[in-house]
Amino acid sequence: VVGLGRIGKIHAENLRYRVRGAKLVAVVDLLESVARNVGEALNVKWYADYVRALEVEKPDAVIIATPTYLHKENIILAAKYGINVFTEKPLAPNLNDAIEIYNTVKKYGIKLQVGFQRRFDPIYQKAKQFIESGGIGSPIAFIAIVRDPEPPPSWARDPKLSGGMFADQLSHDFDIARYLLNDEIVEVYVVGDSYIYEDMRALGDLDAAAIVFKTKRGLHGAIHATRRFPYGYELRNEVYGSEGVVYIGTNRDENIAYGTKQGLVYFGAPFFEKRWADAYLEELQSFINAIQSDRDPLVSVIDGLRAAQIAEACWQSYREKRPIKISM
Repeated sequence: VVGLGRIGKIHAENLRYRVRGAKLVAVVDLLESVARNVGEALNVKWYADYVRALEVEKPDAVIIATPTYLHKENIILAAKYGINVFTEKPLAPNLNDAIEIYNTVKKYGIKLQVGFQRRFDPIYQKAKQFIESGGIGSPIAFIAIVRDPEPPPSWARDPKLSGGMFADQLSHDFDIARYLLNDEIVEVYVVGDSYIYEDMRALGDLDAAAIVFKTKRGLHGAIHATRRFPYGYELRNEVYGSEGVVYIGTNRDENIAYGTKQGLVYFGAPFFEKRWADAYLEELQSFINAIQSDRDPLVSVIDGLRAAQIAEACWQSYREKRPIKISM
């Protein structure tokens, strides 16, 4: 596992203790103290040098959880060594890098899975099954509310490094819309601004935006996203059809509430580490299964490229204040 921030540590622990058929051999972080602490805690080797880790350990696969601007370098190096890759989203901070990664993966014939974990979440899988069984008739629209409780780390506020709101925050939503609708997004229109964080404005990112999109089959969707939400993590999706609707997610923690004379008080939904705990495990299990059975991952490099194409179109729409068509 390379990159030992919040999500990297989650992946390392899952591989060490929970993923069947996998053996965690080493962890890597540029900060030696971080690498040492995590390595010693998990009783595995640790490195502060990614290249040395690959050359010494010669792993079958690497999990890349480094900052987005390092993904291309990390992925291409692994591919040249013939090492399969699981990379956190987004695939890259911009479309050109994403295309280069795609071409490299195809050139060297490795397997690459992108960390779009919602596809592995039991709730989203149930929703997908219900839609495909005809439970809502013919799908017509996808709706998403995306509200993070806090802004991203300092480096991720710079679109040049992270891809900004559209890649860093919303690539998940572009992917899950494609997944649930079983369709491709082919046109987007964006309005938004930086209303809250002046440092984001200075760097050219947004902290609130609305996106309207069309799909190849003529369906449509709407996504509203913010980088700040005072009482928790809110992620809600709907898929509306000719005969019904699927609702996914909540804006409150359903496990506890206080009832008093003043009324019923709920708390905000838990942030991503708790909300997606099962999905983080299942996506890694699926990746390992794909390697062992020599099949393509369920979420492959093309899915990362599609999200990058949509994000790039969103940036163009925002800057040019017009709808943008996307070539697949």
